[in-house]
Amino acid sequence: MEQFLAYLDQFRYMAGTLGMLFLLCHRTLPHREKEGLRIACSSLVCLLLAFLYVPLQNVLAPYLDRYPFLIGPYWVLMAAVPVLHVRACYEVNFSGALVFSMIASFTENIITALVRNLFVYTLFPDFPSRHPLLYIAFMILAYTFFFLAANAVLVPNLQQGIYAGLREDTATRWVYLFLYIAYFLMMFAIKHLMENLLPPLRQYTELTLTYRYVQLFCVLLLILLSVVMTAVMWYITAHVALASENEVIRRLSRERQTQYEISRENIEMINQKSHDLKHQLQALALVSDEERNRQIQETSRAIDFYDATVKTGNEALDTLLTEKSVYCTNRSIRLSCMVSTENLRKIALIDLYTLLGNAIDNAIESVERIENPEQKVISLSILDRSNILYIQLENYFSGTLTMQGDLPQTQKKDTFSHGYGVKSIRNIVRRYGGTMGIRTEGQVFCLEIVIPT
Repeated sequence: MEQFLAYLDQFRYMAGTLGMLFLLCHRTLPHREKEGLRIACSSLVCLLLAFLYVPLQNVLAPYLDRYPFLIGPYWVLMAAVPVLHVRACYEVNFSGALVFSMIASFTENIITALVRNLFVYTLFPDFPSRHPLLYIAFMILAYTFFFLAANAVLVPNLQQGIYAGLREDTATRWVYLFLYIAYFLMMFAIKHLMENLLPPLRQYTELTLTYRYVQLFCVLLLILLSVVMTAVMWYITAHVALASENEVIRRLSRERQTQYEISRENIEMINQKSHDLKHQLQALALVSDEERNRQIQETSRAIDFYDATVKTGNEALDTLLTEKSVYCTNRSIRLSCMVSTENLRKIALIDLYTLLGNAIDNAIESVERIENPEQKVISLSILDRSNILYIQLENYFSGTLTMQGDLPQTQKKDTFSHGYGVKSIRNIVRRYGGTMGIRTEGQVFCLEIVIPT
C-alpha cells in the first residue's frame, strides 16, 4: 500500500501540472502540428519521469538524512519538465513557456499544500492508507475545484491581454528563470522540512501538538510563497506586455505623423493644381496632349493619396488602414473599407494591429500576383451584428487554394500566400472567444471573423 500511495502521489503531482498547463495553454497559445500526438507523447514521458522518483527515493533513502541535496538534480529535472512540455506542444518562446509553467506549478503547489501537506501530513496521516478510494475521490474533487477557478480567473486574463505583448529578450528571460529557480529552491527546502525532518517528531507524544503547529505553519508558508510568486510574476508579465503595447503606440504615432505629412503635402499639391488649372484652363486647350495628360495624372494621383486617408473614429485603426491604403494606392490596388462598430476598443491595441495588419498584408500579397487590374481589389468590412463583432475581408487570388485542416496551405512557389500570418490571426481570435472561417467563391478569397461582444 505504501508503494501504491507513493506512485499515486507522483501521478497526482504530474497529472495536476500537465492538466493545468493544458487548461492554460490550449486556448491561449497556437498549437504545433500534430498537437494531439505531441501532447500524448510528452505527457507520457513526463509521467514516467515523475514515477522515477519512487525507486530513486528508495535507493537514496539511506543517504538523504545526511545529504538531502542528492535528490536535488531530480527536482531540477522536474522543474524543467513543464517548460519543455510547453515548448514541445505549443508555438511559444522560452519566456512564454516559463510564464505558463510557473503559473501551472504555482497553482498545483497550492493544491499540493492543501491536499497532501495539510490533509495528509498534518491532519489525517492515516487516511490515505485506510481509505484509498475516498482519498482519490477527495483529490479529484480538490483538483476539479481549482481547475474551474483557474479557468474562470487565469485563462481569460491570459487570453485577453497579459500574454499578448510578452516579448522575448535576454533581460525578461533571465528574470523569469531566476524567479522559477528561486521558487523551486524555497519549495524544496520547505518540503524537505515537512516530509523528512518533521515526521520523526510524531513518535513523541509530548511533541504531537508542536509537530502539527509547525506543519501547519509550513503549509501556510507554501501557499503564501506560491501566491506571492504568482503575483510577482503576473506583475512583471503585465509590465512587459504594457511596454510592448506602448512600443506599438509609439510606432502608430510615428506612422500617423508620416501619413499626416503625406496628406498635407498632397493637399497642398491639389490646391496648387486646382489654382493652376483654374487660371490656365484656356491654356490647356493649346498645350500638347502629352502635357495635358501629364498634368491631369499628377492631379489625379494627389487626389488618390488624399482619398487614401481613412477616418473610422478609432485612431489606431485609422492609422493602420491609412498606411495600408497608401501602400495600395502606390500599387494600383483598390482597398475599400466599411467600419461601423464601437466594439474595437475591447480588443487590445497590439492584438488589433496584429490581426488586421496580417489579414490585409496577406490580401495585398495575393492581389499583387494578379495581372488583371480589375481584380486588384480588397474589401474590408467591420460591423456589429447581434452582440458580435463581425470582420470580413475579401480579395481575388490566382492559382488554387489547398486547405490543410481549417487553414490554407502555403508554399514558397505557390501563387497564393494567405498561409502566412493566418495562424496568428486565429490565435488572437480564439483568445477573445471568437471563431475564424475561410471560404472561397470562384477566385474570391473570404476571411470571416466573429468575436462575441
